Amino acid sequence: MRGLKAVVAVAAAMAVVEANGVIGDPLAIIIKLPSMNIPVPSHESVEVTSSARKPAIASSSSVYVTPTPSSSSSVYVTPTPSSSAYVTPPPEPTTSSSSYVAPPPASSSSVYSDEPQATQAPQGDIPDGQGNTFTVPPGAVKFPWNYNNADNVVPLTPGSQNGGWAMSPNQMCKPNSWCPYACAPGYYSAQWDPSAVLYNGAGSMNGGLYADANGVLSKPNKDAAFCVRGMGNARIRNTLGESVSACQTVYPGNEAMIIPSVAGAGGTVDLNIVPSTYWLGTSSQFYVNLRGSSAEQCVWGDSDKPVGNWAPYIFGGGQAKDGNTYISVQFNPLYTSAGFSVSDAYNVEIVCDGGACNFPEGGKCKCEGGKCSVDNGCTVTLGAGASASFVLY
Repeated sequence: MRGLKAVVAVAAAMAVVEANGVIGDPLAIIIKLPSMNIPVPSHESVEVTSSARKPAIASSSSVYVTPTPSSSSSVYVTPTPSSSAYVTPPPEPTTSSSSYVAPPPASSSSVYSDEPQATQAPQGDIPDGQGNTFTVPPGAVKFPWNYNNADNVVPLTPGSQNGGWAMSPNQMCKPNSWCPYACAPGYYSAQWDPSAVLYNGAGSMNGGLYADANGVLSKPNKDAAFCVRGMGNARIRNTLGESVSACQTVYPGNEAMIIPSVAGAGGTVDLNIVPSTYWLGTSSQFYVNLRGSSAEQCVWGDSDKPVGNWAPYIFGGGQAKDGNTYISVQFNPLYTSAGFSVSDAYNVEIVCDGGACNFPEGGKCKCEGGKCSVDNGCTVTLGAGASASFVLY
């Protein structure tokens, strides 16, 4: 899943930095996804725990399907540094009434910090459920939080077998396994298996808390909060008349795009852009649904519906070791290959809100009518103190 071109574009930009001697390890950068393969949903229903590191295949189009871990033949190869390494940006707005006109740069008071912001002291105690009545199937480990908790943890599909965990609805958190959880928009989970050092294979699904043989949960990174504020320098600005949901993939985890960030009609929502200290230097990836979508459309889906893995857009972003943040946009090739109408999709442009923003050749990064200003998508570099918006119009 994480080998799609929007992601590769950000990694390509990082390769340029590495080529200039700033980063020693081109893999320890912004977006490094474990699979270059696009999984094909099956109609067989299988339940798999995260410790098994195998795909959980859903039987319904509304249920997520865990992507298959990549083989060695699908290892990402760093592209040659060049202007062509950028992912195609959204096409420039035209002079028609549907074109977006960028607002003047934001004042310094509204510019986001380039440093991650922790809004609370690290907390070591794992709650006991906080009185939630979420589903707990026989043999499953109960989700420790309720809604509106102080840790910024967000329960996902609590009425399904996952019972609130950031896992596919037909997966359970079981003893002797890792159980990831979701965080609120703009926050990332700071808990993962500290012994996991491979982007692919063993450990790449080991995010969240660990449940021992007795189902007792433990916090692996004891000095970190459960959810930590991300870079805070990128957001979605929705100028449309309907809401749009951006669905982040769970990584480390099963890579399903199930963590929602919803921008209401005419509103904004922060995206979780992770710092360079995030797990193995990997980044965030979002599948952005059509207008009129909500958190309920943050599912894996299948080729019958333009949601999740078949959403029209893919956004990516994260901070590199050089201190810059790299964000990207791509028109999802699966959307068009499945036969969905390009005319149903809105347009997207990355607009600098303040600070030093470096755009690809041509000075634009946008997608209109299914085509982007750079082939296959584009990447924008945000310097220290800079911020930008993915403008939907």
